[in-house]
Amino acid sequence: MLLKYCIALEDIVYWAQCGAPVPHEITTREGIVMVKVKVLDNVYDLVTLNMEQRFSERVALRFYNKDTDEVTTVLYKDYARDIRRAVSYFQSTIPDIKGKKICLLNKNCYEYAVNSFGIMLAGGVLVLLNQHKSWDELSYELGLVEPTAILTDGDDYGTKEQLEAAYGSILRPMDGFRGYEPVAEMPRCIDHDDLMVLMFTSGTTGRSKGVMLSERNFFSVMRAHVQIGEHMMEYKQDPNLVVSQYVVLPMFHLSAFICLFSWAHGGWGLNISNDIRNFYKEIQRMPSQVIAVVPVIMNTLHKDLIRGRRDRLGELWVPICSSAMFDPKVMLDVANSGMFVVQGYGATETCGDGIINYAQDEKHIGAVGQGNDYLDYKIEPDGELCMRGDSVMLGYYKDPEATAEVLDKDGWFHTGDLARVDEDGYYYIIGRKKNLIILDSGENLSPEELEGLVEKCPAVQECIVKEMGKKIGTVVYCEKEQQQTVRDYVTELNRTLPLYKRIGVVEFSETPLPRNATGKLVR
Repeated sequence: MLLKYCIALEDIVYWAQCGAPVPHEITTREGIVMVKVKVLDNVYDLVTLNMEQRFSERVALRFYNKDTDEVTTVLYKDYARDIRRAVSYFQSTIPDIKGKKICLLNKNCYEYAVNSFGIMLAGGVLVLLNQHKSWDELSYELGLVEPTAILTDGDDYGTKEQLEAAYGSILRPMDGFRGYEPVAEMPRCIDHDDLMVLMFTSGTTGRSKGVMLSERNFFSVMRAHVQIGEHMMEYKQDPNLVVSQYVVLPMFHLSAFICLFSWAHGGWGLNISNDIRNFYKEIQRMPSQVIAVVPVIMNTLHKDLIRGRRDRLGELWVPICSSAMFDPKVMLDVANSGMFVVQGYGATETCGDGIINYAQDEKHIGAVGQGNDYLDYKIEPDGELCMRGDSVMLGYYKDPEATAEVLDKDGWFHTGDLARVDEDGYYYIIGRKKNLIILDSGENLSPEELEGLVEKCPAVQECIVKEMGKKIGTVVYCEKEQQQTVRDYVTELNRTLPLYKRIGVVEFSETPLPRNATGKLVR
């Protein structure tokens, strides 16, 4: 993720002597070599140039074992050696592996990272599966993919019996690569524009869809991640900044998986968790400066900060917010506490790429950003945000009709998100097109807009807005003793709203609202 840093001239000489190309634009200033790192565009170079040469002695990954209270540290050179082992393993045991589907069904672990690169470099198609899905959902995805092999640790995630009965012959352990010698010559098996990774959307309505992503998709996104690194260095005024990111989101989630690529660009480290319940222990035992957050984690950080418990968060100072619907007040509070808040907007269909906001001011912190100069953007007459560029997916796997619904003939990806842009060029996501409530009056209502207003009530912990009969209603999760406070707040809120937006029904839940496998609220 590093964009700019300084190195001594003798380091350039070393690169020349070892025969490695120098992927930099080089200028000098007062006897110091200034280096602007070029973004790599393929997996082969990421492993052979960065992991094995440039950053071989740096920490790549850390893992915490709560049972032993020990931290395992892996250097990039050792990580790359095991990746070579995995390549040898897959090419030796799966004849004609190119294009064959190899699934990972597992919680976060070291083997997950190694096998991911091993499968891709061997020429297979990596399929990331959510181990928390029901057997109905999982069997549908496996049936669609028709995998050649499924790698798992054998733990029972609730589907073990059905999985073994249906796919026992192709199940493999996650650590199968350890018995193999590293491949001497790293193969170049990946075609830049062919399917490399298959990830499934959450499928909140209907069946989930397999998003087809190429090497070009992933490495196009690296431009955005390099930019994040640049802004972090500018914020700290440190061109030699080296940090670690705490990864608590599961690896089948794009926000976590893509870090395997981006952080190897800068030789930075990943501190990988497989259980959010260990959050506070892990960020103390594995010093972490950066964290990718969803709203529930951001709210946790916010509570600690406003309650004067900053020390519980260790060295964290960069929350990367990978969602469009964070509470701007929460984000501003976090920014004002001294943290550098990064807002990211994208979709699995754009390989996570989209718009990034670095603003720390009250006016713009609720925006998703001003857009990247290598993507095209437009807002349709109905308010839908569309994007076009190299990060846009190949399509949905075996689903041309669904693909045609979101990818038009001109290459525009229709996000399904409603957006506006202000006078400074900042984009704001104001709701989901597909979640629109169509009123009898013909008015269109975004439930997310009303949810944002209801959630400004301090007593509200979660809420959803939906149609209830012929009325607009909200379901609120809050403490029982706070229910009247919420009712009074909604009454006052309605007085400020147009008639068609007024909330006519308020219902309560004394437990958190249901969420799907990726943490999104179920409507």
